[in-house]
Amino acid sequence: MHDDLRQRLRELGVAKGIRELATPSARPRLAIEDLVPGRFHTTSHGQCFVTEAIYPPEHLHGTCPLSTFLALPAEVVAQIAQDDLPAGVNLQRACFLDTETTGLSGGTGTMAFVVGLGFFAAGGFHVRQYFLRDPGDEPAMVEALAESLLEFEALVSFNGRAFDVPILESRFILARVPPPTAGVPHLDLLPPARRLWHYHLPSCALSALERTVLGVLREQDDVPSGIIPYLYRDYLRTGDAREMKRVLYHNAVDILSLVTLAARLCRAFADPWGETEDKRNTRLSGAEFFGLGHWYTAQGRQAEAERAYRAALKADLAPDLRATVLRVLGTLLKRANRQSEAFACWQQLALEEAGDVQAHVELAKYLEWHVGDLALAAGWTQAALAQVEQWPTGMRRDDTLAELRHRLERLEKKSANRQIGKSQQAGVG
Repeated sequence: MHDDLRQRLRELGVAKGIRELATPSARPRLAIEDLVPGRFHTTSHGQCFVTEAIYPPEHLHGTCPLSTFLALPAEVVAQIAQDDLPAGVNLQRACFLDTETTGLSGGTGTMAFVVGLGFFAAGGFHVRQYFLRDPGDEPAMVEALAESLLEFEALVSFNGRAFDVPILESRFILARVPPPTAGVPHLDLLPPARRLWHYHLPSCALSALERTVLGVLREQDDVPSGIIPYLYRDYLRTGDAREMKRVLYHNAVDILSLVTLAARLCRAFADPWGETEDKRNTRLSGAEFFGLGHWYTAQGRQAEAERAYRAALKADLAPDLRATVLRVLGTLLKRANRQSEAFACWQQLALEEAGDVQAHVELAKYLEWHVGDLALAAGWTQAALAQVEQWPTGMRRDDTLAELRHRLERLEKKSANRQIGKSQQAGVG
């Protein structure tokens, strides 16, 4: 470009990237390399900025040391991943992945301007972060990431399957680089976190899990994740990287939290039943036991599921959740053909929740088919009818009323036939 044309473009405010952008503010512009210790990684497409920190294995992140992850049985980690991770995976070669992007909704126009990789290597746990100083540096960052990611045999993320990995793969494809993440086993911690804590916490966002489960307290240097894309846009406009230092801190804490969250999830799944020698690992709450029971049920582990449901009932539970646990446990026992034990659940549910129609119906079924007490069966059916009649008008009410009336009519007819049979037998006698 001729000097005179470049000068005219600058006067109009047009520049290739932030390195040629004049800062409109009187505030001095600080580059990322002036704020964060790091290096420039040279590739065939230029340079990208990389910063790396090493934490000792015994480093406590919240209440859990990072090394706890390496002590996990690989088969338990594979169970948590639901077959997305082989049982023989080498946990030493797992990569913890987290990105900060220019948008929260994804899409091909979204760029990852911070890519953080966490991994165990010589000296401890490494947090390596690639920072996009300028959009023009993206080819160099993509090449550097492709080199690094090939070193690992598994990924660990939080919602990475739906967000981080697709964004990275789209950038690799646009750069005509084969995505190094394609086909790599992946443990996404968000689905198992929801299974375990859905009934225990109002939110399963990583920040909420840090506060309530991991015991992580972020420093004032942190920045809310929702404003990170806007901070990067300001950085591109001004060239001042002060807020980017906070973004890098946020990303690093996310990666450390992935390590201890994976350990917490796996330990809860593998041995949730009692106190452990590690006093930092407290017993699960009733809501957590219920979530764990659902988790075991989904994996076909009925014995563990029953044990988890019974443990939930022994713990403190909100009344509505306790009713749900009794209902689920009763159904599990009934399907296992353990009718008398299921009856105890339905009876307890009917006592605690007088308006629970399902409990009334299940009690009526048991009394009819397993006890033979038609009068009591009819009584529970009538009680269920009385409850349903109070429901708002609609198809559900109409269908349930029709079903209950049919059941009651059949019970009454069956009872009358029994009485006729007894009378005939008495006459013959």
